[in-house]
Amino acid sequence: MEIRRIEGIFLQQAIEQSKPSQAQKTGEEFRIKVLSSVPDVFLELSSGGGSTIRAEVSSSKGNLLTLLLRDGFELKAENRSSIRFFPGDILEFKIEEGLPLTFKIMGLYRKGYDGNILNLLLEGGEKFYVPINPEKFIEDLDNSGIFYERKLVELILGKLKPDEVIKDKKAQLIQSLLVYAEELSSLLGMGYERNIEGIRKLLEVLRLKTEEFNMVSSSFKTLLFENLDHEEYMKLVRFFESVGEENLLKAMEKKDIPTLLKALWNLTERGVLVEYRGVFERLKDSKEPMVRDFFKLVLEASEKDVRSVYRSFQEYMEKGSSLLEFYNSKGEHVQNLLSRLEFIEHLQWLLAKQGDAYYIPIYYQGGKGGLMFKSGKEYSVLFKLDYTEGFVAGLLKMPKSKELLDVLLFTDTESIAEKIRSGKELLQRMLLEEKIKLRSFSVSVSTKESVAETIRSNYGEGFLLLV
Repeated sequence: MEIRRIEGIFLQQAIEQSKPSQAQKTGEEFRIKVLSSVPDVFLELSSGGGSTIRAEVSSSKGNLLTLLLRDGFELKAENRSSIRFFPGDILEFKIEEGLPLTFKIMGLYRKGYDGNILNLLLEGGEKFYVPINPEKFIEDLDNSGIFYERKLVELILGKLKPDEVIKDKKAQLIQSLLVYAEELSSLLGMGYERNIEGIRKLLEVLRLKTEEFNMVSSSFKTLLFENLDHEEYMKLVRFFESVGEENLLKAMEKKDIPTLLKALWNLTERGVLVEYRGVFERLKDSKEPMVRDFFKLVLEASEKDVRSVYRSFQEYMEKGSSLLEFYNSKGEHVQNLLSRLEFIEHLQWLLAKQGDAYYIPIYYQGGKGGLMFKSGKEYSVLFKLDYTEGFVAGLLKMPKSKELLDVLLFTDTESIAEKIRSGKELLQRMLLEEKIKLRSFSVSVSTKESVAETIRSNYGEGFLLLV
């Protein structure tokens, strides 16, 4: 996930790079160049092509690494991958033939846990959920979005086809976002970078422009007397008749906007209908150059000058209406898609940083929550699902050396607990079919706080393959 973070937004670029020359270039990014000699014993270990060597990163400064091999041998190397390594990381690699000597990275194991991922599981608040179907669970997990960048690399290397990558949740989010981004870019008349930040900037420009357009539109309607009810409008007409403003009345009747605006401003200049003066001033100070320039002419120039640029102002209003329509009908949806994508990116960052668990937010049979896998001294699975009537959480643990399973389940509702207990025999039969023995099984009625404390105390530490 830290592997050359080719954003899914660059999927098309990745497809275009699916060529031998690009594959070779990308492949080089998984390599470490050796800067010091390597003991013959390690060269012999890897010479068969099947064996791998492990080394611990003892120091990392920029691209320079110090690797600690077996028997305390230190090795200097240059990190040519875009993966950032930290002291304590365990690298698994093969030695490639040729000079300079190069290690091809096969795996990265990272220790440590600071609770952030576990907090996601226990506290929720996800921006998106992946529907889980037990009949295709592995496929759903693989396409959850957290492995997306790895798939792009496999695409470039020719190991995956584009239609396989596009099944991924992150790919689907990105493709949907790009459709909206292209439409919005065209409406705004501005380009954008095809990444999250670029789309976020488009949305921010849209927000600012619609806010300004709403102000302009509301103020403009005020100057055209469209905010008045029938009685108020007729009262104003009679007033204009009483002061001899026939020119203004004709402009109102014919909807001659330039004449109406200029005549109304002239009235405010004479101290009549001064309540409209602030509206003119606000429009003259608009953030939109077209609006600002047009109303500056209304206030300072002749009616002829006003009429000459009125068409441009009309075009602005038409464009503003289109932007407002997009904002009202699609803006919230696009923002939601972007938030989901940002959540996946944040989750990927956490997984790469902490490296001892895979976590995925899931939606299963009406329940929303999270599912976590961990591999340490034993295999473990954690899950928590919130329903309208309560929650269900679980901790499943299995030793690596024995086919034994411990199941700890929790809920805050006694009726749910009874339903779960009634399924114990069915669970035992299903496990025996897989040659797994149910060593322990418990269902507790408890609060979320107590469950969180129990899960945290049973979580432990471990290693997890990241690459």
